[in-house]
Amino acid sequence: MRFLILGPLTVLKDGEDVTPSAPKQRALLALLLANANRPVSMAQVVRELWDYDPPPRAVAAVHTYVMQVRKALRDDDRLVTVEQGYLLRVRPGELDLDAFADAAAAGRERLAAGELAAARRRLRDALGLWRGRVLVDVESGPLLQEAIDRAERDRLDAVAARIEADLGLGRHLELIGELSGLAHLHPDDERLVRLLMRALYRAGRQADAIAAYGDLRRELAREHRAAPAPETERLYTHILTGHPGLEWTAPPVPRPRSSADHGALL
Repeated sequence: MRFLILGPLTVLKDGEDVTPSAPKQRALLALLLANANRPVSMAQVVRELWDYDPPPRAVAAVHTYVMQVRKALRDDDRLVTVEQGYLLRVRPGELDLDAFADAAAAGRERLAAGELAAARRRLRDALGLWRGRVLVDVESGPLLQEAIDRAERDRLDAVAARIEADLGLGRHLELIGELSGLAHLHPDDERLVRLLMRALYRAGRQADAIAAYGDLRRELAREHRAAPAPETERLYTHILTGHPGLEWTAPPVPRPRSSADHGALL
């Protein structure tokens, strides 16, 4: 089976779409998928479906929804009853969120090792699994919204890592538009603004890089009563002084991986 939540909720069994259509069943399935292979208590399900205003027969209604989801999945061993709740069994490779997390982690490892081209490929592959906002067509309650927000943060982190790899590969000119848009959406995200400052400086736009720092400083003061982090302050100082370390230099060609290295990755 395939369970897709990085976009509209979709469940595929042997290529056939078996996604439940009723709102409560979809919300239940989404909550279980967001906690795949982990127990979800009855109290959590009730909270998710009705917040703090459950109907008198909420538990009985949940039992009915569980039965209907089991019927839709056509596999009684998938959604199992555990002590005081339920657990959805998902195998490796079946949930797109897990595949994204694995690919993004591999990309970050390559980035940390200085393997920029490989990092870029892995991170682009990870981000390519997204088909839109997480569970965009599911009505989310408080618990599911927490999981959605967490996944969206992980996505933004992967985007920033991919941009960092692109910046290291000398793509600063083509990154400015994307980074400007991201900084507009996330004006207090220091990592994104630092990347924007670097891209602008390398494109010969020192004044714009300084202005981006000023926008960040005002946003942090207004929204968080905080100052930029030391790393951001150092970058700002280097931009002001034209520090030579900010200029782009071609990354070293990575050595070919030995057969032993390759085997270790399998």
